[in-house]
Amino acid sequence: MIPKKQFKKGDIIIREGESGDSAYVIESGNVEILVLRHGQHMQVGVRGPGSLVGELALIDDKPRTATVRTLEDCEVLEITRDDFSRRVEGADAVVKMVMRVITSRYRDLMGRSSFVSITPQEDSEKAENANESHDIAVSTLKIHNELKIALDEKQLTLFYQPIIDVQNMKIAGFEALMRWKHPEKGMISPGVFIPVAEESGLIVELSRFALEVACSAVPRLQKAANPGLVGDKPVFVGVNFSVKDFADEGLFSFIEKTMTAGKVNPAQIHLEITESLLMEAPEAAKAALEKCRAFGIDVSIDDFGTGYSSLSYLHYFPIDTLKVDQSFIRAMTKHNASLVLVKSIIALARNLGMKVIAEGVETEEEARIVRDLGCEWIQGFWFARPMPLEDAEKFMQNWQAPAL
Repeated sequence: MIPKKQFKKGDIIIREGESGDSAYVIESGNVEILVLRHGQHMQVGVRGPGSLVGELALIDDKPRTATVRTLEDCEVLEITRDDFSRRVEGADAVVKMVMRVITSRYRDLMGRSSFVSITPQEDSEKAENANESHDIAVSTLKIHNELKIALDEKQLTLFYQPIIDVQNMKIAGFEALMRWKHPEKGMISPGVFIPVAEESGLIVELSRFALEVACSAVPRLQKAANPGLVGDKPVFVGVNFSVKDFADEGLFSFIEKTMTAGKVNPAQIHLEITESLLMEAPEAAKAALEKCRAFGIDVSIDDFGTGYSSLSYLHYFPIDTLKVDQSFIRAMTKHNASLVLVKSIIALARNLGMKVIAEGVETEEEARIVRDLGCEWIQGFWFARPMPLEDAEKFMQNWQAPAL
């Protein structure tokens, strides 16, 4: 039931410059739309029964672009952003992205109608910003549509980047990284399509696809392993999951079903998540992670140190491994502060009984430093780049450990 509100003649329903979280449908009476010009409010329109005013507040919390004042006693229906969001939540993700296009166009139109004393340069800048927002939104729509097709037509695949036990120079496992080979555009960077997938909700399908493919790859990698190149424990594959994955109550059931069907040892799948997931959906994340841990799956925190950096969650959540972000690894040979930070993370993890993976290691010096600091595992270009499964199998058979 949408609540009703009553306003008397001369009341301000919406004030220009202020943010709000409600739009209003006029049930009875009339209101005027006012904008500030040359220090004075000027009427630019009148709205009556059936009209919707203040609708942009349902989409964002930017300042109102106009004032809405009653010309007579009015009764309105109030639509709050929370109520609107709940109704939109079940809509197709494309609807949300279309709304962004409409919003950028409408804001530009309102901005232009609200100012008469604007310089050509300002007008050009406003048009450029509006066009940029529009182009981004349209591009997002296109990527979403093509990504959905890519998933259906098997254009997506996984590449595998080795993770090396640097203490004994053995292959410990791999991280599964998604790749998209577009039939016309070639390889599309994950930095382009992963954010779109996360925003649209398609990331849930991508994550499930990645887990299924990774589970099919595990026995092949283990079978290909040269006993002299791997350690005593089974080779594992790390699979990335997002915040939206953990909003799905059926996540663990899917994980359990997929791994059981593939006859995969739970210890051979590492579930990789980011710090932000733990903060954005803590209860859902904790419940799902505890089930995964009980099932035997290792839980890794990816890009550690770049998010909220709250040490409390290391105790609150069931975490087995910390992955030190590559930005700290690359900076530690140039900045002592970064070196101290890497050293502290490794020491913290060891004190908590956790393992550490140093990401983005590209030089012998970086590898030697993290090894000497007590880091167990290393991942980076210095050992190998991400590769297709067939190449990963060859890597398991023929890798020659560099001297360190």
